[in-house]
Amino acid sequence: MGLPRGGSSIFRSPPWWLRAFLLVNVVQDLGLGLSGLLLPAHFLLPLKGLTPLNARFVGSLYLGGGVVILCAALMRRAVDTRIPLWSFFVITVLVLGMTFAYWRDFTVGGVPKLWMLTYVVDPIVIPIMIVTLGLVRPAEPGRHRLTVLFLAQAVFLGGTGLALLIASDAVLAAWPWAIGRLLARVYAAFFLAFAVGALLAAYERRRQAVQAFLAGSLALVVCTTTTTLLHLDRFSSGTTLAVWIGVHLVGLAAFGYGLVISLRGHDSAPRLSATLP
Repeated sequence: MGLPRGGSSIFRSPPWWLRAFLLVNVVQDLGLGLSGLLLPAHFLLPLKGLTPLNARFVGSLYLGGGVVILCAALMRRAVDTRIPLWSFFVITVLVLGMTFAYWRDFTVGGVPKLWMLTYVVDPIVIPIMIVTLGLVRPAEPGRHRLTVLFLAQAVFLGGTGLALLIASDAVLAAWPWAIGRLLARVYAAFFLAFAVGALLAAYERRRQAVQAFLAGSLALVVCTTTTTLLHLDRFSSGTTLAVWIGVHLVGLAAFGYGLVISLRGHDSAPRLSATLP
C-alpha cells in the first residue's frame, strides 16, 4: 500500500533512536508501576512513606503511561507516536517541576540520580524529536466517531488534574481517600498528561495514531480499578465509593469500545470514520 501524502517522512517507520528512547522509558515506567502496584512496601519512587493505597495508585498511573509508551514504540509509522510523545512531554515537565518544588521530599534517601537524569533530559529531547519528525500537527486532522469520548476524557481528567494541581483544602477533603498536597500534585501530573493526549486524539482521524493512547487509557482504568478493589476500606464513604466505581465502570466500557473501534478495519482504511458534520 502506498503511503498517504506522497510518502511524507512522518509516515515512514520510526527511526531506531526514537524506538530506543521510548523503550528505555518503558523499562523505567513499567518498573515503577509494577513495583508500586504489586510491591507497595518496596515502591521504587523516590518519595518515601506512601501508604499501600497511594503507592498502588501512583503505580497504576505509571503503568497506564508505560503502556502508552510501549505501544508507541511498537508502532509501524512515526506519525503514530505523536500523541504519546506530547503526553510524555507534559508529564515530564510537570514531574520535574514538582521534584524541584518538593526537593526535600524527593531526596530523603539521597539525590535520585536516574530519576533526575530522566526528568531533566526528557523535556529537552522530546520537543526536538517532535519537531525533527514533523509531529507538531495531526496526520489526518478532523473529528471522528471517538471524538466525544476523547473530549469527555480531556474535560474530566483535565478538570480533576487542575483541581489537584491547585490542591486547595476543599479539593484534598473531597478526594476519596486521604492525600497531601505533594501527592495530589503527583496525581495531577498524570491526569493532565492524559487530558492533553485525549484532546489531541479527539481531532486525529488516523486510527493507528490513537491506538497507543487508547490502550494506555484502558490499562490505567484497569489498574486503578484493581487498586480500588484491594483497598475498599480506605474510602471515605459508601457514596464516594459508589461514584468512584461507577466512573471506573464507564471508563472500562468506553475505552474498551474505543480500542475495538480503532483496531477494526484494514490498513487501507486509516481513518476512524468520515468527518462528522
